[in-house]
Amino acid sequence: MESKLTVVLGFSCTSHDSSAALFVDGKLIGSIAEERLNRLKCSGKDIPQLAIDGVLSLAGLGRQDVTHIGLLSGYYPEEYFEWLSPRKEWARKLKRLTRRLRGKSTEIIWTGHNDREARAAGVTLESRMRKDLFLRREGFRPDTKVSLHSHHGAHAILAGFYSGFDTCLVVTADGFGDLDEAHTSSIYRNGKIEPISLTNGVGRSAGLFYMTITELLGFRPVRHEGKVLGLAAFGDSAPLLPAFTQALRIENDRMSFTSDFNDENTAHQDRVAFLKKAIEGHSRENVAAAAQQVLEDSYVAHIKELIARTGIQRVAMNGGVAANVKLNQRVAQLPEVERIFVFPGMSDAGNSVGSALLAIEQESPGFIAGHQHALHDVYLGPSFDDAAIEEALRQHQLPYEKLDESTLIDRAARAMQDGLVIGWFQGRMEFGPRALGNRSMVGRPTDAEINKSLNDRLERTEFMPFAPSVLAERADEIFIGVEKAAHPAEFMTVTFDVRDEWKARIPAVVHVDGTARPQLVRADRNPRYHALIKRYSELSGIPLVLNTSFNVHEEPIVCAPSEGVRALAEDRIDALAIGSFWVDNPLRTKIR
Repeated sequence: MESKLTVVLGFSCTSHDSSAALFVDGKLIGSIAEERLNRLKCSGKDIPQLAIDGVLSLAGLGRQDVTHIGLLSGYYPEEYFEWLSPRKEWARKLKRLTRRLRGKSTEIIWTGHNDREARAAGVTLESRMRKDLFLRREGFRPDTKVSLHSHHGAHAILAGFYSGFDTCLVVTADGFGDLDEAHTSSIYRNGKIEPISLTNGVGRSAGLFYMTITELLGFRPVRHEGKVLGLAAFGDSAPLLPAFTQALRIENDRMSFTSDFNDENTAHQDRVAFLKKAIEGHSRENVAAAAQQVLEDSYVAHIKELIARTGIQRVAMNGGVAANVKLNQRVAQLPEVERIFVFPGMSDAGNSVGSALLAIEQESPGFIAGHQHALHDVYLGPSFDDAAIEEALRQHQLPYEKLDESTLIDRAARAMQDGLVIGWFQGRMEFGPRALGNRSMVGRPTDAEINKSLNDRLERTEFMPFAPSVLAERADEIFIGVEKAAHPAEFMTVTFDVRDEWKARIPAVVHVDGTARPQLVRADRNPRYHALIKRYSELSGIPLVLNTSFNVHEEPIVCAPSEGVRALAEDRIDALAIGSFWVDNPLRTKIR
């Protein structure tokens, strides 16, 4: 039966952050990263099948109800795209036939190569897509519209649309997108993106530079950049600053990024080799400090130039580089900047929402201008009722109690006051990289030793302290400069300097450089979590709690009740508040 709804599905098939998002009649219903469902960290390089069905199920819909699909360049079964070159296309057909005869699965390809060939010939990648085959194989209706959109265009429209600003500067930066586009700057005005400047080429990419440093320090790129950021505060940038400036800096006109490594064919390899040699004999702390300094200085110089040229003082940011919370603080601290916004799904996972938005705009021009608004929250994943939660508890054979809300909150607050770490599993799962009070582990922020003890239990190696979740109405008492970044701070995307009188009181959430990365919790956004923090404040005199993501090392944040319960069974936490239920860790002291 044909759907009477306008059901727009967007999905992003990237190398590491595949996701899906759903709008129904112009309303964002949900967005889920594939990793949260298949439990494989940074899952990508294929169509996010579980996420697609997951977001559709949030609306009680299936694939046959979808009316329009918004896509981006990414990783797809190679047979969904034909190549311009007849020779390449016949070679592909032969390879497909050979693989089928051998009983092998379809090869997954990155369409960026095809995109380059298509654009060079003056055609679009979208025109090279076998849409009928795609729709039939993936279970959608044959009349479902399919459109392909720009990678950085999706990043940019998200930043503008959800910023709450009628007009603002929009800056996107990451490793690279379509045709090695690594950065864009534009004006968001009247629902439109007006391009100003861009950076092309992997040798000029700020995101790829930071990813390279991450890998050279022995961490996993695209996953552990936060560790580099944490290490940077312990180091001295001066010894490596001249060398690193060769690998990343702002152009003379301050409108794009550049480096000494711009050969189209060897830029990335040459820059990696240069950096590998440059860091020999230097401490990893100094390496991290120099990388952070170069990134901040070049990015901030660009923001200042944009403001000088346009007179626009509100700045919205997106793309993987915007995950760097200290960089975001530097931008907010600029005297020229009035306010900032950072889209909280800043990785490529967020682009599922962006591609869906662009698809809606294609069908209904003016939708974006007419519906733009400040982002309310990112509780966009699945939730689980008490029946589903109770079944998970029974399967793990754990004793539990069902409590009313006030009793549950009081017990959790008292447990934190007594020094225990609580798994807090409530409502809809968050979208994006941060746990924001629905899939969090919470504890008291007064224990300076909790960082080591909890990281040991979670098998994590971290150099940043845990983050505080603070009552929004009390944030100004504790942090400096909140006003300029109050909205993005609701999503834990920016650091602030902690006021001197508070540093010694909350050592578990203050970094060595005197900063913290708070989540400002509002009663109208997450009333139960706000009530928990408020009750803890009544007991302790401290209006914030320690918050870290509810997961263990190298696993995604938990989604389903069974995953939260398993963490308790494995002694990762001391107690679990899940839905209406309280569960003590059998190995720990019971809280009453």
